[in-house]
Amino acid sequence: MKVKYFIIIIPFLMLLASCGSGGSCKVTIEAGDSVITKNSYSLLEFIDKTGNIVEKNEFPYLVKAYDLYIRLKEYLVIDIRTPEEYAKGHIEGAYNVQRDSLLYFFEHEVSPSGYSKIAVVDDNGPVSLYVSTLLRFAGYNAYALKYGMGAWNNKFVGNISSYISNKYASIVETQNTVKPHLNDIPEFNSDNILQFIDDRVFNLIAEDMSNIIISPDVVVANPDDYFVLAYWPEETYDAGHFPGSVRYTPRFDLLPNSFLGTLPTDKRIVVYCYTGHHAASVVAYLRLVGYDAVSFMYGANSFMSVKLTNASPGTAVLDVNTLTNVYPIIEGQYRTSSGPGSVSDNSTDAPPAAVIPVQQNNNQQNGGGGGCG
Repeated sequence: MKVKYFIIIIPFLMLLASCGSGGSCKVTIEAGDSVITKNSYSLLEFIDKTGNIVEKNEFPYLVKAYDLYIRLKEYLVIDIRTPEEYAKGHIEGAYNVQRDSLLYFFEHEVSPSGYSKIAVVDDNGPVSLYVSTLLRFAGYNAYALKYGMGAWNNKFVGNISSYISNKYASIVETQNTVKPHLNDIPEFNSDNILQFIDDRVFNLIAEDMSNIIISPDVVVANPDDYFVLAYWPEETYDAGHFPGSVRYTPRFDLLPNSFLGTLPTDKRIVVYCYTGHHAASVVAYLRLVGYDAVSFMYGANSFMSVKLTNASPGTAVLDVNTLTNVYPIIEGQYRTSSGPGSVSDNSTDAPPAAVIPVQQNNNQQNGGGGGCG
């Protein structure tokens, strides 16, 4: 068994995994002067001991197009789009890996330990952030390209604009909906928690898009079927929010010792923020610990984009052209991987020349907000 946990999740705790010939891993967690050594942990206990990333100021872990462009050699770039979309244009050196083949890719083709960082790329941004957040819980130093290929090159800016809408701005509410009472939290236990997290992470990554993203139209049409969670600060929520949504403070309220237990286990939870990026990371966390959670592709910009100019200035996506650049893309299939028996890695050959000249949009660095707090 290969050890894939090559980063330290939190600098104040050291996590070591040593695997024997039988494939079992022994976990040692050092905290201050005490050392706890055992195989068996509950999932939430382990997340708590190793530092729950949802409470970190850096959360969610995003890389902007400009930063990826100037530091491209530092990253293992994984493009999770379809082969057809990848062939239309991709970042030079990016591997095209389908989500259900990602574990195979890491174990048999390209080891992430050879790179300091991983950049996950998709059409839009939030789905890659969902994937990269799950990878972080499994110990990988993963980031997502903010706004996806739509931010990298304006050829793909339609990937963003197709989800931006002000359709339901007229029905947003201002009254507060209180949190439910505390209830039981889903719990998973394992005698080999590292392997359990690894298995669960890659199973969740491989799930269908319908388990990650939902349209506001569906929720508006069937409001009783969903618990809508506004991952917002109080002032933004009070200015207007999705009908019936309940506010949870970013980086605090969804911790196990806070209000995580107020979430329902018998309804699908719809999480939204400003642009959908932070919410996608939260969905990854909630699904990991046992909740049925989804998000709107671009958060409140999916249903009240113009109204956000008043509710939270600077977070509204009013002109998608301010989010995109013209960084080089490679057309055609080059580095592809679809799992066992379907590998085509031509990395030893020179790739085709980039077909688009470099042109940076300076507005992109500040456009459209990003987090929720």
